[in-house]
Amino acid sequence: MRRSSLLSLIALGSLLFFLLGNAALAITDPVESNYVLTAKEMVQSGNWISPQIFSTYWYDKPIFIYWLLSLSYSLFGFTDFASRLPGAVFGMGSVVFMAWYMLRRGSRWEYAVLAAIVTATSFEVWIVSHSIITDQMLFFFTAGTLFFAWFGLTEGKGRFMTAAYAMAALAVLTKGPVGIVLPGTFLLVFAGLRRNLTYIKRIFQPAGILLFCVLCLPWYVTMYNLHGMDFINGFLGLHNIARATASEHPEANVWYYYVALIPVSLLPWTGAAIYAIWKRRCQTEESVYLLVWAAGTFLFYTLVATKYPTYTYIANIPLLLFASFGLADLYEEGNRRLWTWVTAPAICWWLLFFAATFFLRKTPIAGSSWLLLYLFVPLAILLVVAAQRLKAFPAIPLLTGIATAVVYLIVLYQGLAPFYAYRSAAPFIGQEAQLPGRIYFFEDYRVSFTYYTGLTATYTAPAGYDENKLLHRSSVWAGKHPFPEESSAALQQRLRQGEAVTILVPSGKYEDYTRSEFYPLTRPAGKIGACYVFYNL
Repeated sequence: MRRSSLLSLIALGSLLFFLLGNAALAITDPVESNYVLTAKEMVQSGNWISPQIFSTYWYDKPIFIYWLLSLSYSLFGFTDFASRLPGAVFGMGSVVFMAWYMLRRGSRWEYAVLAAIVTATSFEVWIVSHSIITDQMLFFFTAGTLFFAWFGLTEGKGRFMTAAYAMAALAVLTKGPVGIVLPGTFLLVFAGLRRNLTYIKRIFQPAGILLFCVLCLPWYVTMYNLHGMDFINGFLGLHNIARATASEHPEANVWYYYVALIPVSLLPWTGAAIYAIWKRRCQTEESVYLLVWAAGTFLFYTLVATKYPTYTYIANIPLLLFASFGLADLYEEGNRRLWTWVTAPAICWWLLFFAATFFLRKTPIAGSSWLLLYLFVPLAILLVVAAQRLKAFPAIPLLTGIATAVVYLIVLYQGLAPFYAYRSAAPFIGQEAQLPGRIYFFEDYRVSFTYYTGLTATYTAPAGYDENKLLHRSSVWAGKHPFPEESSAALQQRLRQGEAVTILVPSGKYEDYTRSEFYPLTRPAGKIGACYVFYNL
C-alpha cells in the first residue's frame, strides 16, 4: 500500500473516532470554560491578538489554542462540537505522526497501523483528544520536534532539523517556553550521552533558529508592546514561574505522583511498553533517544511544584512508540505466554470500567443503562483470551484496540456525557428567566455559565473566607481568577435592602452556604444542574 494512502486512511479513521460523541460533551469547569469563553470574547470583540476574559486581558496561555477555537467558532458557531474540534483534529494529527515515524524509520506498514491503533486507544490520548486544553496541541508539536530532530541528527539532513525548529516554535505559541526548553534539553543530553560533537553542531542550526524566531517571537513581542510588564508578570511570572515554584495543588505535590499516573495513561498498552523498554534498553541510539525523552519529561515535572495529570503527557510519545515496538517484538518471539503482557492489562482495564459502573449507581453521574457494557466486556475478554490460546497473534492487538475503542465509546455516551453535564453550567441554557436580579456564585465560580447564557455572574464568599489558606497554598494564586468578585458585606447590604438577587450554590458548597451569613437572608428556589438556587427573602 502506498504510504500516502495508508496515512490518509489512518487520518480519516482516527478523526472520526475522536469526533464521535463530542457534541454530547458539555463544557466543563474550571479549566475548559476559561478557554472557550476567552475564545468567544476574541471572536465577538474582533481582537485576535490579546486574549481576554470578562473583558479583562488574560495571560494564562499563549495564543495558539485561542486562534484554533476562534477559527472553529467562526466556521461552526458557538457549539460544544466546535469547542472540541481542535482537540480531535490534533489528536488525529498525533496518530498520523506516530504512524509516519514508524514508516520513515523503515518499519513495515502493518507496524505503522499498530502504532496508530496503540496511540489512538491509549487512555490519555483518547481523553485529551476530546478535551479543550492545550496539551493535545503540545503533544503534536513536541512529537514533530523530536521526530524531525531525530532524522536531522542521525541522517544529517538539514531540512528535518529546520522542521524541528518550526514545530518547537508552534509549541512555544501553544504552551510557552517549555515548548523549546524541554526538547532542546533532551537533544543536548542525548548528544552528550553519545559524545557526538556532530550532533551538537546539527542541533544549533542557524536556519532553524532563525525560523523559530520568525514564527513565534512576533506574537510575544507584540504582546509586550501592547501590555508591557503586565504581560510578563502574568504570563511568565504567575502562569510559568509560580507553577514551577509554588504548588497550586499542594496535596498532589509528591514525588510518586507521575509514577502512578503514567502507567495508567498508557492503558491498555502499558504492558507492551514495559516489555519493549526492558528488552531494548539502551541497545540502540534510538532506544537511548526515546528513554532520554521519557525519563527527562518525568524528572522535570516531578521537580516542578505544581502537578497536573497532563503535564507528563508528552512522555507518552516515546512510551507509545515503545509499546508499538513491543508488539513487533512479540510477533518475532512467537511465544504465547509473552502475549500476556498485552492481554492482561487490557482485560484489567476493561474490568475496571465494568466495576466502576456499580460504584456510580447512587451518584449524580450514574448515567443511563450500562447493559451494553455488561454484555460487551465479557465478549471482548473471551475473544482476546481465545486468540492468545489459539496463537492467533496478529488478532490480539487488533482485538485489543477495537474492543478498547468500543468500551470508550460506550463510556463516553453513558458516563462521560452526564458527568460533563454535572461539571458544567450547560443545564442553565434557557433558564435565564428564572434568575432574577444580580447573579452570584457562592465560593466556587462556574465560568461556563457566562459562556452558555451570556450573563455575567459575580463571585462571593463569606467574610474571612480564604481559598488559598484552605488549600494550604501560596497566596500568589489569588491572582489566578479572572472573574468579577464582590465582598460579603456588599452582598449582605443588597439582600437587606431587598434588591433582587440570585445566589447559585454548587452542590459541594451547600453545607458551607447553610452556615454562611447569606443563608438567613435568602430562600431556596430549587436546583438547576449541580447548583442550588437561592433568592433573597
